[in-house]
Amino acid sequence: MATTTAPTGFGRPIWSAIKGGNQVHGVGLVPMTSTFLGAAGDFERNLFVAPPTTEGLYKVEAATIAFATAVDDASSHLWEIQIQVGTVSTFEDLGGTALSSLTDFAVNTAYSLDIDGPEAATPKKVFLAAGDVVRVEFAESGTADDLSAVYITVTLFLRHSPPGR
Repeated sequence: MATTTAPTGFGRPIWSAIKGGNQVHGVGLVPMTSTFLGAAGDFERNLFVAPPTTEGLYKVEAATIAFATAVDDASSHLWEIQIQVGTVSTFEDLGGTALSSLTDFAVNTAYSLDIDGPEAATPKKVFLAAGDVVRVEFAESGTADDLSAVYITVTLFLRHSPPGR
């Protein structure tokens, strides 16, 4: 299961390369983009499944979301959107604050999703273990806009620390 602290060796090849002035390929932020149709009512979409550690380690750094159609909700009818991590049946939020449609979502505008990493006062489990699933959850409050005809794009930014060299 994911952890709040970096596993032993996480980031070491990156630091060694920077310290030695070498160029390293495949190191740094990896954007994972998912585009899907929404749904009516609560729903989730899987964004990333962590591979075996022999392929390196991953940390969730940031996430953005954009809508292809405007989502206009009144204060009593809204969506709460969060990035989560977990395994088959147990998921935890990666941020303390959900993105809310209380202020409406404009077309093709990127909105940040809250990720509380190790620098946060109460860090979340952003360091992934093999098999961890990162997903986005949409929770409806009241009767929110039906998103079943809305294309949604979520971009997940992961820090990749390749296997030891």
